[in-house]
Amino acid sequence: MDIKQLRYFTAIVEHNYNLSHAATMLYISQPTLSMMINDFEKKEGVKLFKRERSRITGLTYIGERYYEDALKVLTVYHDMISNLHNNHTDNEGTITIGIPPLVLSVVFSTIMPTLILENPNMTIDVKELGAYQLKDELLLGNVDLAVLLAPAGFNSQLVETYEIQHSELAAFFSDKHDLAQKKNITWQDLNNRHLALFDDSFMINHFLTAAFGRHQVHPNILLTSGSWDYMLNAARINKEVATILPKPIQDLYQIEGVTCRPIEQPVIWTVILARLKKSTYSHPESFILDSLLNAVNHK
Repeated sequence: MDIKQLRYFTAIVEHNYNLSHAATMLYISQPTLSMMINDFEKKEGVKLFKRERSRITGLTYIGERYYEDALKVLTVYHDMISNLHNNHTDNEGTITIGIPPLVLSVVFSTIMPTLILENPNMTIDVKELGAYQLKDELLLGNVDLAVLLAPAGFNSQLVETYEIQHSELAAFFSDKHDLAQKKNITWQDLNNRHLALFDDSFMINHFLTAAFGRHQVHPNILLTSGSWDYMLNAARINKEVATILPKPIQDLYQIEGVTCRPIEQPVIWTVILARLKKSTYSHPESFILDSLLNAVNHK
């Protein structure tokens, strides 16, 4: 019997072997209920019910044992379903997640507060550092999970990674900047321009440095920072300053007076979730990883 048939069987017993009452409670017809019982007994070669003049009057010895087992199975099944839909209620433990401030704002601004609120017995520490630093923090075991940018250059035998967002870097500047009139920006357009960029603790800095070298571009790095909103505001206020940030910022934050333009042959911005490979993981490590992947896949 499957779970549904077990319910049918126990319902007959609980309604004093009155098939009509049991069928009404189960929202099925009485002939369907009778057929299910007869088919099962015939298939298994057993008799579950005592009968007098084709009427069920009680359980056989085998039926009594089967009824006891059926109650146990149904109890476990109900507990399993309850745990499936309330899996956060008993979660305990501590986990440390490293997330760059920019990615925290763009990708996790809704996800992290929700995750923390839904798991009040679990301590979720968020360490805000640039992805370049977080790579070392992960390898040293100082964070359990790290949100980084690909390619991170990990040995695949040591670290497993999961892609959670894919986009590109774009140029941001004041509406009054002369590049605001162009629909697309080339790397040469940025030559000798005043730029505000992430500092070298951020992987974006290293990606851009490599791109400047490939395209033989020599911008004037006016300032570096770990604060994306500071750089964006600097570009908004100063019409000669531009910054380069992930394109999703344009969709998430409609900032008046700021223009975003794609860059030809852009630097790809791929966000990944990484953790060290282990033979076994703690419950918080497994639960939080699954929760984060599920959340970003349903955004």
